[in-house]
Amino acid sequence: MVTKILSQSFNYKGPTLEELLIEKLENSGLNKTQFEKLAGIERKSLDAIINKTSKQTDINKLIKLGEFLEISLENLLIIHYNERSAEELKELQDSMDITFINKFFDLKALLTLGFIKKTDDIDNLKNRISKFFGLNSIYEYDVELNEALYSRTKKSFSDKMKDFWIKSSYKYFETIDNPNEYNRNSLIDLIPKIKPYTKNIEKGLMTVFQALYNIGVTVIFQPSLPKTQIRGATFIINKKPCVVITDLNKNYATIWFALIHELHHVLYDLDIIEKTTYHLSGEPDLFLIQEDRANEFAGEYLLSKEKMRYIEKLIHNKLIVEKFANECQIHPSIIYSQFQWRQAEIGNDYWGAFKDRFPKMSNLTKNLNIANWDIEEIKETANRIKELLTV
Repeated sequence: MVTKILSQSFNYKGPTLEELLIEKLENSGLNKTQFEKLAGIERKSLDAIINKTSKQTDINKLIKLGEFLEISLENLLIIHYNERSAEELKELQDSMDITFINKFFDLKALLTLGFIKKTDDIDNLKNRISKFFGLNSIYEYDVELNEALYSRTKKSFSDKMKDFWIKSSYKYFETIDNPNEYNRNSLIDLIPKIKPYTKNIEKGLMTVFQALYNIGVTVIFQPSLPKTQIRGATFIINKKPCVVITDLNKNYATIWFALIHELHHVLYDLDIIEKTTYHLSGEPDLFLIQEDRANEFAGEYLLSKEKMRYIEKLIHNKLIVEKFANECQIHPSIIYSQFQWRQAEIGNDYWGAFKDRFPKMSNLTKNLNIANWDIEEIKETANRIKELLTV
């Protein structure tokens, strides 16, 4: 509403309030002094409104003038703000901007994330958001990105951080713009070849990302956000599947599980995802009910139940686990992770066990150009990611 008023005000070419008042007084047979007494407006206040000399407008008196002129409040404000002082217009604009940012962004969480600084004023915040997303105005965050992502049945989240995550992921994929056509048969052929790369902690994940990119599936790795439980996500952008893997739980084995889980969605749920633009794994989603199937697919692919039943009896023998993992062409941490999940299902807590058997996340991420949150703009990082993915 206010944005519309200001926009129309800048382009207003009609009569001024003074001209309208003079015409109204002539038609009513009143002089200026009589009007001031009847309306309860002092000459000084009226002149300040008419001549636009006041730093701050007395809104009550402005409304009284509008009532006398028989102008709607919207038209009154359009005329009033035309050629008002830059200071007053900026103050109004700042107020609108603050309201918008508070509505759509969790400033406390973004501060914790390092996305913004404590010392940022409204101009810094606007510039930070606009530059990060590549927007001409912060208001495009609500309009253009919503149109691209949210259908009538899938509106913007009330959860600000989830909304922030979805929109930033979309912008990454939009900017990367994978030129390779998606080929489902190529993905079917590739999936059986992925497992051995879990053993290569430093370069395995990137090698698989590159292979997927070559067949039209774009995958990026992104740190998880505060207040979200997103383990991974699958988007459809320009009719091509795009996958995000997060470091939720900071677990090497879980990252590989999440990748295979999302690839199951790409293989079998693409038509459902296409209707809603994206699917989040780890978050409730009424539009896609294949999570159990995707989990079972990922679990069986990495280590079948039959093999797990065999090795779990020997789980405390590190050498045997390592040998068995090598025979299965997987990293040993995948065995330990599967064991922890299976035990949790029957009420046993092994989450604190085998900590030294899991690779450090820093060893995984050092060769990835991560879609991080402290960067200046998505475009710059997306272009670097594209270079890494292109072989």
